[in-house]
Amino acid sequence: MLYLRPCALATALLLAACLAGPPSFFDSSSSSGQCPMEEGGEAGECSMDGGAQAQLPRHKTVKVFNNGVSEGGVEMTIDAGESMGEVARMMAAKVDANATLLPHQADYGVGAPWRVYREDGHVVRVFEDLRDGEHVYVVPSGLHFMWPTREIGHTVVLDDIKTKSPKPIQLKTLNHSPKVFEIENLLTEEEAEQLKQASLSVKHNGNKLQRSTTGHTGNVDPMRTSDNAFISSESPLAMELIDRAFQVLRMKTDMALADGLQVLRYNESAGYRWHTDWFPEKTAYGRNHDVTRGGSNRLATILFFLSDVELGGQTGFPEAPGDTSQLNHSMSLAQDMFGPGSWELEAVQKCFGRFSVKPRKARAILFYSLKPNGQGDPMSMHTGCPVLLGQKWAANLWVWNKNRDDHRGNRRRVSAEFVNRMEEPTLVSWVTNPRHIQGRIDPGKTMPMSTFDGDSFVFRDLTRTKVLAKWTADASKGDRQQVPIYKNMNDGQDSEFQPSDNIAPGEVHVRIQNTLDDQIDVFWLPEPSKPIMTLPPHNQLTLKTWDTHQFAIYKKGDQQPQKLRDFVADTKRGNQQKLVID
Repeated sequence: MLYLRPCALATALLLAACLAGPPSFFDSSSSSGQCPMEEGGEAGECSMDGGAQAQLPRHKTVKVFNNGVSEGGVEMTIDAGESMGEVARMMAAKVDANATLLPHQADYGVGAPWRVYREDGHVVRVFEDLRDGEHVYVVPSGLHFMWPTREIGHTVVLDDIKTKSPKPIQLKTLNHSPKVFEIENLLTEEEAEQLKQASLSVKHNGNKLQRSTTGHTGNVDPMRTSDNAFISSESPLAMELIDRAFQVLRMKTDMALADGLQVLRYNESAGYRWHTDWFPEKTAYGRNHDVTRGGSNRLATILFFLSDVELGGQTGFPEAPGDTSQLNHSMSLAQDMFGPGSWELEAVQKCFGRFSVKPRKARAILFYSLKPNGQGDPMSMHTGCPVLLGQKWAANLWVWNKNRDDHRGNRRRVSAEFVNRMEEPTLVSWVTNPRHIQGRIDPGKTMPMSTFDGDSFVFRDLTRTKVLAKWTADASKGDRQQVPIYKNMNDGQDSEFQPSDNIAPGEVHVRIQNTLDDQIDVFWLPEPSKPIMTLPPHNQLTLKTWDTHQFAIYKKGDQQPQKLRDFVADTKRGNQQKLVID
């Protein structure tokens, strides 16, 4: 049997130095056959008091899984003398970690050398970090550790994170797909109240409580009927909560990976339409959101509930099954509150008919927007359920896999405030992506815009056919600018804006051919109340759309429409596609 050399001193530092000494970590020359046992001691370990001889475990058995999953684990026994780099390589081979990645990801530095994480999310650096009998997870270089979901209700104690609560943070599995966790004890009720008050105190025009915005542009979102305020830079508490959130994700706190803490206020009837927090991989405005090809995207969302809500206000995940016990009662209230065919009415049905998380003051949840390999997870689609009774306060934090503005290089950021000085409303979009509307500005109203030096914008009428004005950001005029928009303004534009049929990156043209003897209707799924296209029998039309947009095709029936099929625009099949309905 192999035994450790005796050490005279019992301090951890000197013990480590002694164990590291020659000739080896384990010494087979010891004549002692047994390690002295004390009451309550465990086999294989000895007290070092009084110079007693010590024996540590020579090997540990763990169950190895791929990053973010709890299926397909393989048991491995690790010997104390093995290099952890070699151990990580063997673990990756055992669970075929390369098979979880796309073939091209190796070209972008994703894969070996592999890292190993424990059940508590801490990286394993040396043999002593391993815990006998536990699960470990193999994570490729270039990607982040992702918490796995185990059985519903399973909790992991994160007692290394300091909070104001006397209880430790616990991460509890709520749902498998998408991955949703409750973060118990992340904040206290007092901190929830302080966040609400902090949002009401924000003075800066771009950050103060106002109609909610969307995406990474900071612009008005017509599908969210709440108010919001960004408070990160103005609240020490917000910065503390952001730091805790990064620790929960087992990431180093880095504000370049965060969109800031956004506080939201939803009054009765307010909500937010279903959407994903991750962005399509291909865009026409200069950003690479394809994480599998070195891009940046939103990795995870941490949502803090700051108030109780009597009914409604959940965060709903319409792709996941859930409790339906309150569906009928809620729909009855919603039908009196919202018009037929409204997105709010459909959102209530999705929220109470599928999986959702109810708001409760000081409750927090985490859900991932990306799959473990970096692809966007369509199951993470979610909605801010309309508030049916009461008022909802919440805050969210979006965390990215890498610097969200890497593509900007060294260009300076410009915080602009557009002021519509025209007599008609205008729609704002990038010149490079005119089909994507960033927001609407009514006469005399303002809209904040976070952008970069050299970015160009076009302002059109509500029909989207007439160009009213253009503007290009110029950082030499200051980091913060108020930009009045006048008719026929052409600030910094060298070329005329000419809409064309040229296919932009991320755009998809689908030629739909109806070979039936019946009329068919095409519906865009976010607007299922009315068709966007009608095809007579034996006719064809081209649908111009964007990557990941979802549609359904129905045939006119004697009693009610008959659904023929769904389809999703997918640039992986090419920018020009044909769909035959027969």
